[in-house]
Amino acid sequence: MNKQHHVKRRPLARLAGIAVSLGLITASLTGCVSDNSDPHRVAVIISGVASVSPFTTPDQPCTEGQSAGATDSFIRDYLENESIQVFTAPVMAGPGQVPSELPQDKGGPFGNCPEQLPAELTVDSTNSVDTAGKNLSAFISYVHEKYGVRQVDLIAHSLGGIFTRNAIRELQSHNSPVEVMTLTTIGSPWESPIMANTSSDPVQACDGFELCEGFMEELVAIPSINNILNFLAPESINQWTQEQTGVLDNIPVTLIAGTYFSKVAGNSAKWPNDGFIQYSAATARNVPDSVLPIRACFTEPYTHSVYTSHFAGDAPDSAITWNAQTGLIILNAIRTAHTTQQLTNRLGCPTPEK
Repeated sequence: MNKQHHVKRRPLARLAGIAVSLGLITASLTGCVSDNSDPHRVAVIISGVASVSPFTTPDQPCTEGQSAGATDSFIRDYLENESIQVFTAPVMAGPGQVPSELPQDKGGPFGNCPEQLPAELTVDSTNSVDTAGKNLSAFISYVHEKYGVRQVDLIAHSLGGIFTRNAIRELQSHNSPVEVMTLTTIGSPWESPIMANTSSDPVQACDGFELCEGFMEELVAIPSINNILNFLAPESINQWTQEQTGVLDNIPVTLIAGTYFSKVAGNSAKWPNDGFIQYSAATARNVPDSVLPIRACFTEPYTHSVYTSHFAGDAPDSAITWNAQTGLIILNAIRTAHTTQQLTNRLGCPTPEK
């Protein structure tokens, strides 16, 4: 496929929808912004499928290479510069703990990080969603016990959103003393994504999009990835989503969708997308209010990740996890957590399909 003729790159500028939504939220919350000075409240970043991210604390980033790896570093540093305390959850592409250092082509570069946590506190980003959620829940409990954390703002990229929603349910089922203040998902599949929205070869789900096909070929080569692809199939993820009813009650959720890629006459169920996740899935278009009762949506003209931007031949800041606009949206969600429940639900979100 020739990208110039078939895949349209959106201009790298703030979309009108982002500006309007942020403006509405800011206007509604004038004088009500929290300063987030409570030392017992922190942000936790969780990366997604097939990723490797090191455990870091507000006081201990990785001091060699990037502060927290390819997925988490930009957002971590952005929020830290805004006086938000940030932990990054340990995520490994496979079983076991995160290595002490990693080169650029494996999820880094990073090195000289805090001592990495054992496997039972580490998310395996290529295997069971249930196990990933339990391990993430255990990690949050560890942060509570060791660092005195009582409130968390959860920031999840890609499949990390699924891991995180599962972890919230785990925390609730065990009557955890940790309060989830906000959840922000970035390019996360709330509905079946491109890669799983097919009954046969995942590559066929790409609607002739060569960049997507390349990703799918690499994904299906990962051991145990079929567990995740089967979970993300429409029937499976829809059933799981229904089982999540009530989990996010009283938790404001911000959904950020990337729309870097578009295609003339493309399948509207798959376009526009960020290279992995289509707009409708990232904005939870058809997820009922019983599951997601307090939501606001933002659309950005960016790719799914720096990995996606690299394959698209663009700069890192074309990735949804590596630009200041995403950081600003997350920061606003954190600072207005106590008042966003007063806003109209589905602010900036698409109308459900009939």
